[in-house]
Amino acid sequence: MLLATSFGEIMLNIGYVLLALLALMFMVVVHELGHYVAGKILGFKILEFSIGFGPKIFKRTNKKTGEIFSIRPFPLGGFCQFEGEDEEGNESPTAFNNQAPWKRLIVLFSGAFMNLVSGWMIIVIFFSVYGQVLPQVAEVYESSPNYDTLEVGDTFLRVDGKQVNILLPEHATEIFQKAGDSVEVVVLRDNKRVKLTLSKGDYIVGEYLEDGTFVPSINQETGEVETRFGFGFSSYSAPKKLPFFSALGRSFGFMFFLVFEILSILGTLITGKLPLNSVGGPVTTITVMKDAVSSGFATIAYVVCIVSANLAVMNLLPLPALDGSRMVFTAIEWIFKKPVPRKVEAIIHTVGMVLLFGFAIFADVFQFIS
Repeated sequence: MLLATSFGEIMLNIGYVLLALLALMFMVVVHELGHYVAGKILGFKILEFSIGFGPKIFKRTNKKTGEIFSIRPFPLGGFCQFEGEDEEGNESPTAFNNQAPWKRLIVLFSGAFMNLVSGWMIIVIFFSVYGQVLPQVAEVYESSPNYDTLEVGDTFLRVDGKQVNILLPEHATEIFQKAGDSVEVVVLRDNKRVKLTLSKGDYIVGEYLEDGTFVPSINQETGEVETRFGFGFSSYSAPKKLPFFSALGRSFGFMFFLVFEILSILGTLITGKLPLNSVGGPVTTITVMKDAVSSGFATIAYVVCIVSANLAVMNLLPLPALDGSRMVFTAIEWIFKKPVPRKVEAIIHTVGMVLLFGFAIFADVFQFIS
């Protein structure tokens, strides 16, 4: 029985890992599809569109265009190969390096752009079907300065002119801790947006019984009724389904919030404020996604959106082998009317790829031993 249970758990974990890999491959395919679609529209010749790395295990050739579609065994990436990439001397007008710099910049940017668009579409559906995690009013104390203003169930959408976005539920309390003595808020009440002005003041702390009776808390040291200074309500964080157009509007702000958070984390990593064991490579990413898959559809959708934004930002960084670096070389060619020698650029990208893979492996090993 124990052996059967262990075998069942192993098979379940394998299933979660496979689903996590599929989710990761979805994001990679979307990224490469961005390059592919932009290249086709702008007249680039595409040699191969591949899902995965390693030797080909499936190949199909379009007899009309000569394009190869392939699937490879290692599902940690993929590529869209253009004619004449990293080559010198290719005279074909459809070759990548013979295209106008502005066209190449669009093609290079389109991968990250598609990741952002796919993440945005997922989050719109997520906010509409499952809900955005937002602070909601649990109780309003009778002596609160906002007793006649707030209602139980009010969901905060904006505070002090800023859209409320929460990645972790415990961050909700920070929003009101930083607020001044008076703050403008927008809440969702009965699926309608309501603007309110909240004020701080003294209020009596206590709890409500099941019959609705309010019982004040007594200070054990002084024996007096306990009072505090604040907004006079308690809140909790939970998913709140949003009307479609509200979800659509808030999704833009949420995606910008994600990008800002990712850049902020990168900044703290570079300055050394964030420890290296907080960073992971592909194995760590798959592990996180596997845990998300096992937690249900809502969690995996949320994580896919975050990872998509992360993939977009990372690819636009000016690091060798990434799209951002290739965009820098293209911009240099556009400005100075002369490209960096293709062989030199190819060597830089190759070395960069090796270093990036090395860092990713090191990050995973460091996660394991720390």
